[in-house]
Amino acid sequence: MTRTVLFCGAWDDGSGYPRTRSLQQGLRAQGANVVECRLPAMGQGKQRLLRQPWWLPFWALGEVLQRFRLRRAVRAAVAQHAPDFVVVPYPGHHLVAMVRRCVSVPVVLDLFLPAYDTAVVDRQLFAADSLMAKALRHLDRSACRAADLVLLDTEVHAAHVAQQTGVPSERFDWLPVGDPEAPAQCAAYPRPTAGRLQVLFFGTGVPLHGLRTLVDAVARAPSVSLVLVGGADEDREHAQAQLGARVQLHPTFVPRAELQSLMDAAPLVAGVFGTSPKTDLVVPFKVMHALASGRPVITADTAAVRPVLGDSPAGFLVPAGDVDALATRLEALAHAPAQLAAAAAAARAVYDQHFAVTRTGARFATMLNRLVAAHGAKS
Repeated sequence: MTRTVLFCGAWDDGSGYPRTRSLQQGLRAQGANVVECRLPAMGQGKQRLLRQPWWLPFWALGEVLQRFRLRRAVRAAVAQHAPDFVVVPYPGHHLVAMVRRCVSVPVVLDLFLPAYDTAVVDRQLFAADSLMAKALRHLDRSACRAADLVLLDTEVHAAHVAQQTGVPSERFDWLPVGDPEAPAQCAAYPRPTAGRLQVLFFGTGVPLHGLRTLVDAVARAPSVSLVLVGGADEDREHAQAQLGARVQLHPTFVPRAELQSLMDAAPLVAGVFGTSPKTDLVVPFKVMHALASGRPVITADTAAVRPVLGDSPAGFLVPAGDVDALATRLEALAHAPAQLAAAAAAARAVYDQHFAVTRTGARFATMLNRLVAAHGAKS
């Protein structure tokens, strides 16, 4: 039976935002009919709103208009397509309750990242006892209560959010992030020369990434150099000061095709090394993207990453935030090109097992069929 899935909300798309596209691609691979009811995304406006909360009154006015438009669009889409269920993609915290009131079918919220954890715990933009922090906690809790099913990206993340919000754990499930632009075939691995190793890092440099830890570790590993894409200005300056000629700086953002070229040329890709609580909960996109490209990764040994790479030769795990341990491992890998080549040979199989959109799509379709059956039993 072909299911019709309505995605409705105001989500980001394009390079750097693979989540919703991977969900849609996975469902289409299962034969689902995916339709959209979409308003313009906030984009970088989310960051400005968090850093400059005095914009809240203007945002609130726009929010009233946005909800009015979306309410009308949802009702029209439901009348036209008769969906079996509705998915509210990330960031849908502020929209899911309204969507819930407009439909009679099950509603899935891809929470993906809790607002409180992102702004208060990870980025430390607000004190934990501030009014803004309390508002973000309430936003997360209300959003989770409004949905029939709440999705996170890992099992430990789902359990964490259930505990944090007080919403029953049976309402949560998890689905890894896939790479909707994963290459059909991995480029040939550029086997490094013994005694010289180039490591690729790409990302914004948020606390989760632990970029300073990586830079300081490379500084203590004389056979290692760093290719740096992105990072905050102060991190890039720190890298230049610490590494000199051993760092190659690229712009803070590069197009996906250029990033893929850098990935193809990389003998080793850096994951995350931060010590914020979020580090233990997620498998970062950069790790998944590297595996999809057939490249080995080095990253923090966390509860989320361990089920993926703990028993696999495709990755190298080090304690989070430990500069000495990371430096020692990098220097050892610089003199072990055969080990790196073996890791590269295993990488794509790990991606296909855990993250391929056909696999995650099958898992998602099973969840949704179960949700429809349970909804029908209640009717």
